[in-house]
Amino acid sequence: MSAAVAAPLAVMETTAVAEESRLGRQILWRESFNGLSGAVAGDGYTHEPPRGWAVEVAPEMEAGGVDDWRGWSFTTREYWTAAEDQLRFRFGRADDVIAVADSDEYDDAPGAAERFDTTLVSRPVRVFGHAELELTFDSHLRPWTGQSATVTVEFDGSGEETTLLRYDATNTTNDYDGDLANSTEALRFSVPSGARQAVFRWRLDAPRNSWYWAIDSVSVRTTATPTPSLNAATSLWVVSDIQGHPGDFAHGLRDLDAVRPDAAGLLIAGDIVPTGTTAEWRQIDDVVAGATADGIMPEQLVAAIGNHESYAAESWETLRDRFLDFAGRDEVYGEYVLTGRGGSVPVLVIGQEFPRPPEVGMSDEQVEWLDRRLDHWAARKKQVLVMAHFPLGDTVSASWIPWYHESYDRNDELTALFGDHPNVIFLTGHTHYPFELGDWAVRRRVPGGHPDGFLAVNTGAMHVEWDARGENTSGISEVVTRDINRGLTIDVCADRVVIEARDFGLAGSTDVNEVLRHLEVGNPLLHGRPR
Repeated sequence: MSAAVAAPLAVMETTAVAEESRLGRQILWRESFNGLSGAVAGDGYTHEPPRGWAVEVAPEMEAGGVDDWRGWSFTTREYWTAAEDQLRFRFGRADDVIAVADSDEYDDAPGAAERFDTTLVSRPVRVFGHAELELTFDSHLRPWTGQSATVTVEFDGSGEETTLLRYDATNTTNDYDGDLANSTEALRFSVPSGARQAVFRWRLDAPRNSWYWAIDSVSVRTTATPTPSLNAATSLWVVSDIQGHPGDFAHGLRDLDAVRPDAAGLLIAGDIVPTGTTAEWRQIDDVVAGATADGIMPEQLVAAIGNHESYAAESWETLRDRFLDFAGRDEVYGEYVLTGRGGSVPVLVIGQEFPRPPEVGMSDEQVEWLDRRLDHWAARKKQVLVMAHFPLGDTVSASWIPWYHESYDRNDELTALFGDHPNVIFLTGHTHYPFELGDWAVRRRVPGGHPDGFLAVNTGAMHVEWDARGENTSGISEVVTRDINRGLTIDVCADRVVIEARDFGLAGSTDVNEVLRHLEVGNPLLHGRPR
């Protein structure tokens, strides 16, 4: 391949950045591409990479095709999507400038090469003194027949590349793979003894008019220590969207008790009942009473208000008060501190205070309270769980869809507030989307906020699963795919939170209790150094 653009690098060995990662680990190096925003502002894109990086294209691609997309380009999600949507807008993790390799758009002009072959080459990264490291980046890949996406590492200019990742027809679903859309890759690699520098390469090689790959927020971090024993953790159960399935609720509680019998609390992220009638609440009360009588109910129940709690033909105030009676609070928002073997766990609950629209109207008092409490726990270097029913825009699965994107009247304000607090883990329900998607849990970054933003997590549902259909966001539709019964276990340790997404199986079925996702979220406010 020939180097079309190679930015100079004055000092090849850089000093490690003294900064802590989202996993409480040292960040050796980070590149967000946002330093290119000035260059991108004019035409909407640039081929000039960050300092020390290079973009390589196959010789036959150096002329012809659409210039904007001739090899790796640096652009914004908005400019990229304006060319054509075709699921490009689903890259909700994108933070300002992103790197894009798009064989489909490149082919939309005469003279395009028969193959699209381009490589993005990082600047040299100092790795000396480390035996093992991890390369992480946000990724949005749409596969196609004959297309491959690879990541390699080369040490000290040896010419020998080690493959860290390869996606092709052998391990992806052609045309759309939900696990690879709007996802994060975390690639561990060993550092040879004595190696000083590493260079990483992202290559998209595809037949003409195939699909695309976009990446953002690249970093190299030290690896985490092994998970501490969960015997030293404070455990929580999390469910959502029961919506008239009390049998599934009861079944899920039994499964949760089977794996975390000493949980400090049950968290319910809204849509507990279908419409909010007294009879519906009685069904839920009966399940809770039965679990309590069986000795499996955690000591503390924490509930958030959803939209289904207020659909019955009664006043908003009446329906809200029924929820508050169940939650045992005077306000829809509140704070809990749950305690177990792993110590104390702060849980903040937020939600709708006023009749719709919008879905989530919030008072100044609630937002100011939230701001104060987040600052309070950050000062104490504590990870904090924030629970609500609705997701914020461009966080978890489906929140890029217009009718989920702006559920909060203060969406941007809340996103910016959380974005300043990397210790926030935001738990939300409502969408009913699969845990199998790459964006079931998302690290959301905001301009001007902490470089790692905050973590948003889909809590799953105890009632039917949904998924999106359609190529373009403006014409998207949703379908019910199947009955499900899912939730989370959360284990809080001294230095991290461990989240497992679980499938309980439907009421009356054979127990499943399967772990579908496992995520460890280290405390970014602890200033430990690599061991």
